[in-house]
Amino acid sequence: MFLCSAACYVSNPQVKPVSPLLCQMPSPTAQGLGPGQEKKIGHRRVDASGETTYKKTTSSALKGAIQLGIGYTVGNLSSKPERDVLMQDFYVVESIFFPSEGSNLTPAHHYPDFRFKTYAPVAFRYFRELFGIRPDDYLYSLCNEPLIELSNPGASGSIFYVTRDDEFIIKTVNAKEAEFLQKLLPGYYMNLNQNPRTLLPKFFGLYCVQCGGKNIRIVVMNNVLPRAVRMHLKFDLKGSTYKRRASKKEREKSNPTFKDLDFIADVPDGLTLDQDTYGALLKTLQRDCLVREREERVRGGGM
Repeated sequence: MFLCSAACYVSNPQVKPVSPLLCQMPSPTAQGLGPGQEKKIGHRRVDASGETTYKKTTSSALKGAIQLGIGYTVGNLSSKPERDVLMQDFYVVESIFFPSEGSNLTPAHHYPDFRFKTYAPVAFRYFRELFGIRPDDYLYSLCNEPLIELSNPGASGSIFYVTRDDEFIIKTVNAKEAEFLQKLLPGYYMNLNQNPRTLLPKFFGLYCVQCGGKNIRIVVMNNVLPRAVRMHLKFDLKGSTYKRRASKKEREKSNPTFKDLDFIADVPDGLTLDQDTYGALLKTLQRDCLVREREERVRGGGM
């Protein structure tokens, strides 16, 4: 799910940041595939030419639909006056149809017809404001330039996009994950107000692209690993030691991601923090753990 993992990244302050223009992720490829063959992970497919599809929608069409949809919904919301978030705002779903020939509300485009749904638009507008993200900046990052597809999506079969300015990550999620996030929104709202220093993921929008009879749900989050910052040590920490050691194959990579047992072995003394920072961090973690406990109760039907 969304809130069950954390990452620890250690950057080298002596390494100069690399220009984003020199760090663009390569396009996904399907090495070793013959004509007509494809690589499958969940709903994600990559054919021999490197073309990615998700639920039979090409990545290029999906990126275009995402940008058109977000451009419309955020722009439309900006024309509405700001107000307090109400409980019913967490359950609102707005929908707009984008025919390829255009309409009186939407522009013409060269993608297949699609419908774009926005979940809890007023609530997510509040979240973005709380995180200091202005509507114009949000639109500029997500819609001004083509999105970049990450070439190493992991084992989930999700597609990940990053904006050119490295500010945001867009991830496809399944129906259960999207429904789960919707249920969490009231608690997420309360936590952000009570614990603004939260280390839980920052969610900026939840959307759905309906195309070809399929629902493609996406979530927009903060990018915690910008390409302009070169990492010399990277850990994916789950808080468990069971099978939590990087594989031999992972270790052979130029920039491997280590795990919990590796952290214990490689950083035996842990991280040194001053007393004030340690106290603030511990308090934040305790509050975040309470949110995680509520999350587990929601998932288990205990609330």
